[in-house]
Amino acid sequence: MKEFQILHKLIHIFKEKEIRQFERTGLSGKELYVLQHIRTDDPWRFNDFAEHYCIKPSTLTGIVSRLENKGLVKRERTEKDRKAVYLYCTSSGRDLGRKHIEEDQLFFRSLLSTLEPQEKEQFIGLTKKIIDNPERCQ
Repeated sequence: MKEFQILHKLIHIFKEKEIRQFERTGLSGKELYVLQHIRTDDPWRFNDFAEHYCIKPSTLTGIVSRLENKGLVKRERTEKDRKAVYLYCTSSGRDLGRKHIEEDQLFFRSLLSTLEPQEKEQFIGLTKKIIDNPERCQ
């Protein structure tokens, strides 16, 4: 199998996962991605979140607006810094984010289920190396 075929098959697997998640939650993959990372108890400063997760601020604004309209996140300003916007999860958002992470863990275990322990370790190590490439945000 050629490299591009492998890539396209992987894309297909992840697209199918995203479709199933949308059918279950009504949220896009990007919305779930943002929700799962905002779901901590500590608020995220909007610009810090965008930079940390390599999301353009204009894109993040749209995603957060949709999540806010669904009652999953909220934006607030503090008296200390009126210019900065902070992102918080509602309790519904935290619950949905937690469920999403549990489903991702099941998916990942299933995805790697055909690999031997040493192969899993190699796969995870190589994948981390790809992900940790600082140029991925560009």
